[in-house]
Amino acid sequence: MRVPAAAALLLAGAVLPLATLAAPASGHAVGEVCDDATGTTVVVDLTDLGGHVEVGCAEDSEGMTGMQALEAAGFELEPVTGSGMTGACRIDGQPAADQTLEVDGRDYVEECQQFPPAAAYWSYYVAPADGAWAYAETGADTNEAVPGGYEGWRFQLNQAMDSTPMPDFDPANPPAPEAESDSSDASDSAGDDGTSIVWIGIGIAVLLALGVAFTLVRRRRSEDA
Repeated sequence: MRVPAAAALLLAGAVLPLATLAAPASGHAVGEVCDDATGTTVVVDLTDLGGHVEVGCAEDSEGMTGMQALEAAGFELEPVTGSGMTGACRIDGQPAADQTLEVDGRDYVEECQQFPPAAAYWSYYVAPADGAWAYAETGADTNEAVPGGYEGWRFQLNQAMDSTPMPDFDPANPPAPEAESDSSDASDSAGDDGTSIVWIGIGIAVLLALGVAFTLVRRRRSEDA
């Protein structure tokens, strides 16, 4: 028995919307805080460079400096040294070597050959567990990271020195760390559910199409008789 064109169109129209609805949604994660008090949570705020607030964990941070904790948390650091001090020039490649910044009304490209200007630099903060950000009193090359605490970095672009914004992250109310196995299981379960819905929809659409085709064939035969 041939399936008429109308039935075929019905089948295609029924299946495509179901497949579209079952498509999984994607999300964006900025990172996770440490899940115990042996590590230091590191926060990097790229807001002034058009980026996001990114979070990482420096595990077993006892004895680490701020810079060591930054790298242990998964961030790439390019330091700069001058006048006997070491500071951060780039974090994760930002600001980029080919990026032109407008600093105090003039074009500026960071070359990491000397300390950055006061209107375009990485500021460094610290916070205890459940505490608040405070500007670090010593440089990140010597300051010791506190296990269970927080280290914060924010790029300051044309900000007033007496009111520079702190990292846009509240150490007193951090997001709860997610269990990797739980999130993986949930993702697999969601994928299985979506696949099941698609196949159920296809089965229903096929039955409907065959029913319409059978009815049309019987009507055609009755008219011919």
